[in-house]
Amino acid sequence: MQTSDQIKSQIQSLLTNHPEISVDVLFLYVPEFKILHQFLDENETIKGYCIGLLEGKQKKYTAGKWLLVLTKKQIHLLRNPMLGNPTHIPIDFAELQNTSTKLGWFFGQIHLETETETFRLIQIGKKDFQFFLPSLQSYLK
Repeated sequence: MQTSDQIKSQIQSLLTNHPEISVDVLFLYVPEFKILHQFLDENETIKGYCIGLLEGKQKKYTAGKWLLVLTKKQIHLLRNPMLGNPTHIPIDFAELQNTSTKLGWFFGQIHLETETETFRLIQIGKKDFQFFLPSLQSYLK
């Protein structure tokens, strides 16, 4: 398990070309970053992240913002509500059957399809989506 400081430094390295984004403010306003270190293995490296609303075909997921984190091993979907327990959904790349993206005027969408569930992350801000898309390109099927 990694420490919170290791996660913070990985996020900081992703944001080197975006000096307007403060990692401290990001960790303050996105509670999922505070628990991310509990779910990542020691040798997992963060390649990208984005934030949006999660919908599923088979199951209803809690309302609110979800954090999608792309690592070299798998995709993590995290939700850390103020009241209640955190939710973590790991998706291995071997389980992915289909992935696609869509960008509209203001928001982007990411579709992740596994054998058991189809996830749809919607209302991803356009700038966040464009920041995340290059890291996801190699996994699009």
